[in-house]
Amino acid sequence: MSAYPLPDGRQITGALSVQFGRQLPNGTWAEHPRAKYECLTCRTTEGPVVGAAAVKAFVPTIRANHKTNCQPSSSHQGAQAA
Repeated sequence: MSAYPLPDGRQITGALSVQFGRQLPNGTWAEHPRAKYECLTCRTTEGPVVGAAAVKAFVPTIRANHKTNCQPSSSHQGAQAA
């Protein structure tokens, strides 16, 4: 499977997950923000990136950046749970 089909004919080709983290009142991070992108076409993961600045740079560009390196997988297995 190269993508997850939707009823209207579109397909889900990847998933971007973002954890916003948790900042303490004094400004330090108790849990740092992080993000990763999982491609259903080539079955690879980009990231995770960690830190507010890294996540801010990663999120708006990852989909376009990944497309330039994406090589479709020959595997026809469905999505796998972690």
